[in-house]
Amino acid sequence: MKLYFEYIAYVLTRNILKLFSFNITSSIGGFLLRNLGKYSKYKNIISSNVSLLKLNTSRITNENLDQTGRVFFEFFNLNKFNWKNIIVKNKDYLNLIQSFKGSKIFISAHIGNWEITRNYLLNEGFTLHSIYRQANNQLIDRYIQKNRQRKNAFFYKKGSDSAKNMIKVLKNGGDLALLVDQRDSSGPLINFFDKKVYASEGFANLALKYQTMICPLYSIRNKDGSFKLIFEKPLEFNEYQNLTPKDLVQKVYLEYFESWISKNPEQWLWSHERWKI
Repeated sequence: MKLYFEYIAYVLTRNILKLFSFNITSSIGGFLLRNLGKYSKYKNIISSNVSLLKLNTSRITNENLDQTGRVFFEFFNLNKFNWKNIIVKNKDYLNLIQSFKGSKIFISAHIGNWEITRNYLLNEGFTLHSIYRQANNQLIDRYIQKNRQRKNAFFYKKGSDSAKNMIKVLKNGGDLALLVDQRDSSGPLINFFDKKVYASEGFANLALKYQTMICPLYSIRNKDGSFKLIFEKPLEFNEYQNLTPKDLVQKVYLEYFESWISKNPEQWLWSHERWKI
């Protein structure tokens, strides 16, 4: 019964929010988490993590709660996002990626609005295969995936089957789109903001084995509610072929994630215990 009540509450919330515009939905999410999140355990987790940067912890924590609320409420109304409200930086790298004849792994992090990042690529005509963490409520999970469907977007539940699907995609010359900043206790220990952290090296193993192009990109929310999408210079196989999987993961964290987060600390998802050893 609990699962059904959760499902009904989720569907009702989604249908109510769909009455509003993308920007209003975003504002509602920001307001709720900014004001209610400060009474949750996540505020302490965020504050503890943010303190690593030696910045204004209180200000960034409050802004991060607002940002997190906006992102998760925006998921309900992504179809109403005005794509004129996005500025693309380094579009010449996009042209380079589009001209590449071979498999690609797009990598990003939980920063800005990562669903907008992925959907921009879909709108550009890429066919993308992604991994997702299944929702605890299977009814809600099926509902989310049904409403996420697009003819050029494929999703696989995290697990052994997802690994088999990713291998099949790359063998057939397809493209993956992965968020690779998660903690993985079975992965290598690397340095992240001068502290040890477990990281996932799955994408690195795949890239090295199938000699893919690695394409880092991310989005950032502007103060006026628009977004900026930034392409980094893609890495071709000959630029990383001599690295071990762990070294490749370390390179991504140091050269991309630390830079992205340092420039926009309030926009990364700090609410997970990334530094738990």
